[in-house]
Order: sequence, then C-alpha cells, then structure tokens
Amino acid sequence: MEESLFIVDDHKMLLNGLKNWLEENSEWKVAQVFTSPEDCLSCLSKLSDSKDFPKIIIVDVQLKDKSGFELVEKISSRWPDSKCLIYSMYDTPGYILQAKESGAKGYISKVASEEELLMALETVKNGGEYIEKRMEQAQKKLDSALSLFSRQEKIIFEKILQGKTNKEIAGDLYISLHSVENYVSFIYDKACVKNRAELIQKFQQN
Repeated sequence: MEESLFIVDDHKMLLNGLKNWLEENSEWKVAQVFTSPEDCLSCLSKLSDSKDFPKIIIVDVQLKDKSGFELVEKISSRWPDSKCLIYSMYDTPGYILQAKESGAKGYISKVASEEELLMALETVKNGGEYIEKRMEQAQKKLDSALSLFSRQEKIIFEKILQGKTNKEIAGDLYISLHSVENYVSFIYDKACVKNRAELIQKFQQN
C-alpha cells in the first residue's frame, strides 16, 4: 500500500535525490517537497482536514536562515497527530536531544544507510520513535543525565553538545554571557566534569 510523505530540505539536489530514491525503492510516495518552512506550513494548513495530509514529514535541521526544529515545533503544536522525522547531516547528541524536545518522532543522519531510513519511516509511521542505531548509546547517556538539570540547563546543555560557545548560546537565548557561564558551571557540577571537553566526551556517541 502506497504511503504519502512530505520532505522539507533547502538542498534541492539532495531533496530530489531522496524523493526519487524513495519512490523507486519503496512504497512511499513523496506528495510534496519544500525548500522553505513557510511553504510547508501553508500547504499543511490547506490539508488539515484532508485525506491527503501526509503520514510523515521529513525535515532537515538547517533550512536557509531558519531551524528545522522550529518547523517541527510548529507542526507538532498545530497538528499533534503529525509525525516528523529529522533527517540531517548533524549527528551529535545535542541535536538528538533538541529533536525530541521539538516533538520529532525520529532522528536519523544523512550518512545512514537507505535501509535504516526505511526502517525509521516504518517505525515512526506505526507510532514508534526511532533514533539511528549508532546514536542509541549516546541517547541512553543523555536520558540518564537529563533528570539532573533544570529546563534552562537542559537547553544550554544541548547547545554545548552542538558545539556552540558560551557567547553563541547567550545570543541564541537572549540572556547575558554571565548568566550562561553560571549555568554552564552548574551543568559541570551536576555532570561531574571539570570542563567543556570532558562534558562533550562523556556524552558523545561511541
């Protein structure tokens, strides 16, 4: 049985390559492709009560000057039954964490095999959640640590794992650099590490 999905990715070559591969090698039909989140949201609004609403929406992390996570948050908020799968070049634990918090049902990198991508789509379609196999151990470490942190600490923790500096984090969150430095110190203490390098090493994937 043919299943429909949307793809949102601002790299047109990769977008068309993925579309063609899925339609030639699986039962998935790529009903729409978008290079901007605005176009995707507009189309979804028109299809809200339609049988043509996609089963899954594949979303890249970087969409021109915007974040794919923001798009996933908007989709998850407006259409709670929708299922978004993050598909990205980034494969660090911080991005996995942010994907889950945005409401995505799965996270897989663009270096994963085609077979694993199909496995992720099938899992998400059937109501499950999927994390790329080689990232599972890192995810378990993250899950064990999250209960230690406040909400703001979690946000800063994920940005540290994404490789962002304190200055970049302050800019992202619109808070002072001093506030970020204080939060980072709390995170080090709770994670039982001495510095940024130790924190990243402790939670990186094996």
